[in-house]
Amino acid sequence: MVPRKYGYGWYEEGHQHHAYHTCLNLLLRILTAAATAAAIIAMLAATQTKRTQFGHFRGRWRDFPAYKWFIIANSVVFVYACFSAVVACFSVIARRGPLSYSGSAGLTFFADFIAACALMSAASATLAVALIARNGQTNTEWNTICNLVSRFCDYAQGAVIASFCGYAFLALSTLLDASALHHLSWH
Repeated sequence: MVPRKYGYGWYEEGHQHHAYHTCLNLLLRILTAAATAAAIIAMLAATQTKRTQFGHFRGRWRDFPAYKWFIIANSVVFVYACFSAVVACFSVIARRGPLSYSGSAGLTFFADFIAACALMSAASATLAVALIARNGQTNTEWNTICNLVSRFCDYAQGAVIASFCGYAFLALSTLLDASALHHLSWH
């Protein structure tokens, strides 16, 4: 079958190519991988020990279950983003990719949605713990620890910001997948 040019892309043998979809898809995958990598590195570097009159006080990510979930979720999303960036890179080169077929676009949408939910869950839990560490809780016995280990809190705060940026890129990627699915359903 000879390819025919339509207003939106090339159509050939049941295949629809969206040049801006594949390029934007690749860019969003790379940005997601970079943001989650930055979050992982910042959280792993967030360790500080300070000597007090009562002994040594140590702030580290291993002591908080929310921070452990944060590292696990960001690591899984990082690996997924790297894998999908490689697939998107091949899609740009081959001019055919997962957003060109309705089955693979649906699977990509579902995987992006699940990864975005996991990333939001981890970043939100970590933000809650970081806010209690920074501000304390006045009506309970949870005192602030950031006055003792400020570098630990600053690194954790930077990791949360990077993770929310990764979530934003992944959410945009999910919207791009939904747009591709919508367009494929029209053709």
